[in-house]
Amino acid sequence: MIQADEELLRRARRTAARRGVSIAQLVREALERELGPERQPQPLSTGMFRSKTGDLSERASRDEYEPDPPVSGISE
Repeated sequence: MIQADEELLRRARRTAARRGVSIAQLVREALERELGPERQPQPLSTGMFRSKTGDLSERASRDEYEPDPPVSGISE
């Protein structure tokens, strides 16, 4: 239930009647305009990591593999 003063309710009834919609529809549309569309939250990890290589997706589609350089002091 939404509460409003009588003058606002009269205006809502007149506007709804003029537009040929219910007061409920008028209220829904007003809320959508005021609040805007609901946005889906982005995953928290998006954009957190950075690669030194800018063409990773292109390289992945070609199945390229470059082994990591050896770490000094560690033998295999």
